[in-house]
Amino acid sequence: MINMIKADFFRILKGKAIYMIFLVVIILGIVSAVGISAGHIGISTSSNIDVNDAEFMKKLSAAKTLKDVRNVMKSGGEFPLDKDVIGQNINLYYLFIVVVVIILCVDFSNKSIKNTLSSAITRKKYYYFKTITIFAICTVLVLFNTYFFYFLNILINGKGFSSSLLDVTKLTIIQLPLIYGIISLLICFVFVLKKTSLFNAIAIPFIMAVQLLVIGITSLFRLDASWFYNYEFQFALSKLSSSIDSSYIIKCSLLGLFYIVLFNVIGYYSFKNTEIK
Repeated sequence: MINMIKADFFRILKGKAIYMIFLVVIILGIVSAVGISAGHIGISTSSNIDVNDAEFMKKLSAAKTLKDVRNVMKSGGEFPLDKDVIGQNINLYYLFIVVVVIILCVDFSNKSIKNTLSSAITRKKYYYFKTITIFAICTVLVLFNTYFFYFLNILINGKGFSSSLLDVTKLTIIQLPLIYGIISLLICFVFVLKKTSLFNAIAIPFIMAVQLLVIGITSLFRLDASWFYNYEFQFALSKLSSSIDSSYIIKCSLLGLFYIVLFNVIGYYSFKNTEIK
């Protein structure tokens, strides 16, 4: 069992992918800090920038250089940029996909999983330790993203655009149940689909596809979509980064725990009852 974990970490550290993941986090952090704006993938969510301020947006669109952009952003007043960046942790979802591919999909692709299971490793132990390994690496990634940007932001923009270290730590922690929930979904995809190509085809567009589908249906049939804007993954992470409503935090935490249990039960029993070729 220990040898399997060691082999996973050896494979990760030997390959280039894990270093590229952290390089992407560093680049995104630098771009956000220099531009004084948190970048996002998918539907825009709330931030400290008032997009309804016509004069401010006109100045921003007229800015021709990076210096001009920074001056315009600063003219809008100081705000906790680090909270905005934490609120856009949806960006990490796509890096989680890479981690899952390295740790899990590769075993199915190169058929090494069959050799592993033919030894003294049971399917239960295999599933358990693969999940723990993925959770551990993704947790390191989340924490690195938070603290790297926190100190970089202070260095570039000063404390006027920063929260306290305790605040960003709390915000990161309350996001973890939902983050672990979406990681569990990715793990579930692998054990159900068992093919890297299918996993990538579904996992990569999944967040945006669900967003567009739900928004399209609710708009077409004029349905109440408040539940979606409160608890959809990207919107929930954004709201948690600025929410002081303890009841909302508890609801999101419970939702995350529900996802963790649900997706891991589905993933495990699919793995347990399927023949590995």
